[in-house]
Amino acid sequence: MRHGLIFLAVVLCGLGLFAVSDEAEAVTLISDARLTLPEFAQKTGQDPGMYETRYAATGMIICSGVYSTAQLTIRHDVVTTAAHAFFDADGRSRGNLSSCVFAIAIDGVQHAIPIDANSLRVGSRDPYAVSPVHDWAVVRLTEGVPNARPYALGTAEAESAGTNIVMLAHRHRGWVHDGRKAIEACVIRTSHRIESASAREIAIDCSAGEGASGSAIMLPGSSCAMVGIYVGWRSTHPDKAGPFSETHMNFGVAVEGPFRNAIMAMTNGPDTEPAQPPAVIPPVAQEPIRTQAASLH
Repeated sequence: MRHGLIFLAVVLCGLGLFAVSDEAEAVTLISDARLTLPEFAQKTGQDPGMYETRYAATGMIICSGVYSTAQLTIRHDVVTTAAHAFFDADGRSRGNLSSCVFAIAIDGVQHAIPIDANSLRVGSRDPYAVSPVHDWAVVRLTEGVPNARPYALGTAEAESAGTNIVMLAHRHRGWVHDGRKAIEACVIRTSHRIESASAREIAIDCSAGEGASGSAIMLPGSSCAMVGIYVGWRSTHPDKAGPFSETHMNFGVAVEGPFRNAIMAMTNGPDTEPAQPPAVIPPVAQEPIRTQAASLH
């Protein structure tokens, strides 16, 4: 399902005033440095195959034609993404959640693995109606994914402002290389706790597009330590690129608090990597997911 509403945050005397537009669909920064994995390898002087292997755990959750980036986390049969990958702006599930799949390329072949809908844990089943720090999801797959190393979790210290990161997305609708994995080196600009019992919101100076929701925000390097997931943006001019600011940014949820607890609870126990790849399932007709637009706080 494609969303058409985009919320523009206009700050007046410290209050949030919101208007509606049908034009923009994501926030791009003038520092946009998104690259394909081969381009990133060329820029850093590394072997492209190394990056393909390092970031093989990134795929997509597909629910009723809606696409969100997702990734294997700690185990070969557990993925993390945004809650709005599964629930729409009215708090309704995106169709029969048992029909949702995790799409991932294994050795160059696209596969779709059903999720175990009964295992789904989310920060909120109505993520558009609450603070974005509740916009996280963890779910188990019906079978494990071979030949892809799951991402690890970083520490709380790594989620602080000034930390260098990379964001790894599977889709950026409108990007010149949409449909290919995109990586961008950027920085956590701010990190603050909106609710005492929840994870922190982390503002990042990465660019994004529809389909990037749920993308892993990771520390650079071979550790593949995930410190957050991308969930949305704020802007007074989302249809126009601009520098990072309080009124033009992308942001995510840190992997801590209830989010981290849900991951650890679901990944507790032995992880057996399957010996054979899952059966190939015909692809679903592509239709991109929007990034969630959140109000100013």
